[in-house]
Amino acid sequence: MEKDRRTEKMGLNFVRRLCFIAIGISAFSDSMERLNPYNMMFGALAGLLFGCLFRKFLGSFLSLFNGKFKRENGKEPIRDAVDRGMLFLVPFAGMLLLAVYYLDWSETRGFVAAGIMAVGTAAAIELGKVKGKQEIRDILATSGIAFLFSFLWTLSYAYLAKAPSLLEGGFGLIRGFVSGGGIGL
Repeated sequence: MEKDRRTEKMGLNFVRRLCFIAIGISAFSDSMERLNPYNMMFGALAGLLFGCLFRKFLGSFLSLFNGKFKRENGKEPIRDAVDRGMLFLVPFAGMLLLAVYYLDWSETRGFVAAGIMAVGTAAAIELGKVKGKQEIRDILATSGIAFLFSFLWTLSYAYLAKAPSLLEGGFGLIRGFVSGGGIGL
């Protein structure tokens, strides 16, 4: 029984990470060079970091608003509800990959924001299933956190989108110095 639970938990974590990697890679994809490794690596790391922070904040706020439930049942049911709620990101990540790599769209931030908002609500609904009752405060708390993170993603993207090209230029400069090319003056 415990082994099945661990296997399920590992599967949920794997799917969640894949979704945030897909979001990051798609968001930082360059429309002129879709398979640029610098964009893909930076996007994957940014997506994973964003997903980790989002999950932690979502779980923390649900724990904060459900102190009595947490004291009686521990943190695990809240974490599980957040992890199951994160599965609602799968269709959004799939649509995002399809839009970017098949339809060749470049403006896809709406998919990310909608997916994050759906995950927030889904986590509250999943917690309500565990508790046996839905509470509006859970939905408001998770919706507030989801709104904050979708806003932060949309706002920070304009600044973070410059990072892959800066990294590529920096690596090119270092490669030039190492190979003996240097800077021609």
